[in-house]
Amino acid sequence: MNHYTMGVILHGTREQMARQGLKKVTFADYDGAIGFVNIRNVHWTFVYLHALSNHIFVVDPLQGSNEVEDSRNAGYRFEQYFKMRRNRFGKEDWVNIKWKPGKITHTFQKDGTSCGIFVMQMAKMTVKEFPNIPQMFHIDASKQSLQNLRRDMADDILKGSVSKDEYCSFCGNEDLPQTADDAVWIQCGTCTRWFHTQCLGMTAARIPNKDTPWYCELCNSPNQ
Repeated sequence: MNHYTMGVILHGTREQMARQGLKKVTFADYDGAIGFVNIRNVHWTFVYLHALSNHIFVVDPLQGSNEVEDSRNAGYRFEQYFKMRRNRFGKEDWVNIKWKPGKITHTFQKDGTSCGIFVMQMAKMTVKEFPNIPQMFHIDASKQSLQNLRRDMADDILKGSVSKDEYCSFCGNEDLPQTADDAVWIQCGTCTRWFHTQCLGMTAARIPNKDTPWYCELCNSPNQ
């Protein structure tokens, strides 16, 4: 699950959540989901939904958070999200799951900048051990180890990435929707991602002029 949708589910308003319904996705086809949440544009946390056991984990690389409580709150938000999907789209998948908060032991970052490396490694370990739940995320927080991981990750990203300027961050498509003559591109003033206005449900009257900054729902969320 992309970080935009995950962030809206966990921290957005009901209206924002409803716009991230993912009506074309059938969660019943999957045994789990992983994603990342960006907190106030300065910190990353890892989120893991293990549907086989009904457990949810929010893992924070930075020491000091109450991960069990964060997982409990995330479970409640996801329960509301799946109920919303049923009410709006008739989607029954995962709607009856009562998410149980879990905790995965892990090492912590020792600086203020390596959270992204930590959550990426957590995701990698989770996928590797699935369908089992990892007992521990052990990530070497030494300077040399983090430097090596950054280099390896950068290499993988450069090999597999495409320019975000070419794709809508909502639907993932490059071309404008053909069903609306007034559909145009709009860019967030904070994260700089591009969107189709039709995907956002924006009418022509709501599109700001080029001199007025516009912010996407995730960057405009009060908790971000």
